[in-house]
Amino acid sequence: MLKISKNLTTLNMKRTFSFGLLAIGFWLLTLSSCAQTRDSVRYDNANSQLLTANSKNWCYPLPGAKVISPYGARGGRTHSGTDLKTKPNDNILAAFDGEVVFSGTYYGYGNLIRIKHANGLETYYSHNSKNLVKEGDRVKAGDVIALTGRTGRATTEHLHFETRVNGQHVNSNRFFDHATHQLRMDAFQNTKDGLIAKYAKTDKAKSSKKTKTKKAKKGKKSNKKTQKSKKNKNNKNRKK
Repeated sequence: MLKISKNLTTLNMKRTFSFGLLAIGFWLLTLSSCAQTRDSVRYDNANSQLLTANSKNWCYPLPGAKVISPYGARGGRTHSGTDLKTKPNDNILAAFDGEVVFSGTYYGYGNLIRIKHANGLETYYSHNSKNLVKEGDRVKAGDVIALTGRTGRATTEHLHFETRVNGQHVNSNRFFDHATHQLRMDAFQNTKDGLIAKYAKTDKAKSSKKTKTKKAKKGKKSNKKTQKSKKNKNNKNRKK
């Protein structure tokens, strides 16, 4: 009987030890996907932007996830985000420090959370089974903001993660390596105000170019109209 009890005790100890190792491994995996610092965050009221005080404030939105549908063409239309999957009701984390500008149900997105970050960058988290933050909340990178679900237009429980710059959706792979769950530092620049997305500037430049070309086209059209009106006036004077 003593031998049996000893064997059971050692077996239980081994099980406890193995479970402990698994827990440590999961913690390390989450930590590697989240490079957070708890430095101060200030709010710029003039520009309505949250400015991070340290460039290490970032977190992968769904640690341990795999991509089940990438950004780009899908079914004859553009898939505006990246679909990430782990398990139902898994914790969704804020990618960067920011302010929640929307939390609710929105068409095919289902339960959607939008977070505004510095320099025009916004992140979308949708199909959530439950939103855990409300509009106006300030969040830090790594805060749990929602649980994975299949609300809206979804066939399985997952996170639709979307990045937008100046209102336009862009491939989140620009900012995150979805294979390694690491931040692409070359997509950002360090400033005194924190981590700033480079693409925000390029997209603004593109939009300004578009406005310039539109103005040029309008100018050409107006010149043609004035030329026509001058010709008509000359023809009338000749007839007289």
